[in-house]
Amino acid sequence: MLLRLAMRNLWRNGRRTALTMAAIAFGFALAVFTLNLTTGSYNDMIRAGISQQAGHVVVQAEGYQADPDDALRVARASEVVTALAAIDPGAVVTRRVNLRGLVVSPSGSVGAGVVAVDPVAERSLSMIPDRIVDGAWLDDDDRGVLIGRAMADRLGVGVGDKLVYMGQHGGSEVASRLFRVKGIFRTGSADMDGFVAFVHVHAGSELLGAPDTVHQVALHLTEPERAAEATAAARAALSRSELEVLDWRAALPEMGAMIEVDRTSNEFMLYAITLIVAMGVVNTVLMSVLERTREFGVLLAIGVRRRTIAQLVLLEGFVLGVLGTGLGLLLGVALSYPLVTYGLDFSSFMGSEAYDAGGVVISAVIKGAWDVPRIVRFGALSVLWTVLAAAWPAWRTSRFQPVDAMRGA
Repeated sequence: MLLRLAMRNLWRNGRRTALTMAAIAFGFALAVFTLNLTTGSYNDMIRAGISQQAGHVVVQAEGYQADPDDALRVARASEVVTALAAIDPGAVVTRRVNLRGLVVSPSGSVGAGVVAVDPVAERSLSMIPDRIVDGAWLDDDDRGVLIGRAMADRLGVGVGDKLVYMGQHGGSEVASRLFRVKGIFRTGSADMDGFVAFVHVHAGSELLGAPDTVHQVALHLTEPERAAEATAAARAALSRSELEVLDWRAALPEMGAMIEVDRTSNEFMLYAITLIVAMGVVNTVLMSVLERTREFGVLLAIGVRRRTIAQLVLLEGFVLGVLGTGLGLLLGVALSYPLVTYGLDFSSFMGSEAYDAGGVVISAVIKGAWDVPRIVRFGALSVLWTVLAAAWPAWRTSRFQPVDAMRGA
């Protein structure tokens, strides 16, 4: 009976109720769209960071995370690869050597970060093979080098041309090696295209002067949610004290911190929006209560309990919140569907096809992802706000005196 009364009372002034419901729906739809957009962008960032800079499980020399010194290396890397592969037979295990030095061509030179990778494993993880604009990805030839379009232009080289890498790695003498350009890529990130080059992992070990030695061995799981379990298994399998085993969160702390800061600021904005909408609900319910002062006086006079009247007003706020939030959910899903299915292209705003976030290159086309737990949480919060917004008008009705209320006082 109270529910029927609440519905009837809300639609006494249909225009006001409809406007309030529209405000709730718009606010919640905006929240749904924002949650799906940010969740998708965080997922893209995490996937890119894991594939480009780390793994779900990362093995490196003790202290390398705090200070990535060239001298901190993983010796007997093949043993580590075997141990990690046994944890998840379907996973991909990568090896990387990170070098800093000078790349020289007959017409110029440029400082470069050279990443030595396993071509087969890296091909299944990296975005670079899909961004090659000339030539091809690395193969078994450890003399091949893959460079960015900007670096190629600065050095004045093309596919098939020779380059020389020079760098000092752990000794007093400068190590050098001749390479031939295997391919040229373009990501749209100025830092990546102008500074980074890729070579075979065997070439990287040779430049370090130590075969079967790398800076990092990473495990990329088929089921990312098993990262904590796989990290514990890797620590148990690798008892060498000179190694540290990290999960991706520990290996990419800056990215994790950046995501948390951004998520907190977005949630604060959404909380503010829901609070503003709740203030509108206060106005709607309060006006409805004031218009029915005489009715409430009559109800009190014939013996209806104050608590029952207060419950009726709270129920009106609840119904308003449920209907508005439900409409907002439908609208938010409709707005989010193209975002989740096709993505949103920000390249025209960013001026490039990719952008750099914490040293990770991410595509400017961001696909959303359904964030069901947070949508449910904000939906419940939206309804709760409307009920709380009705609490003050409900309290006012409980203070009415029957005679004064019937007089409209």
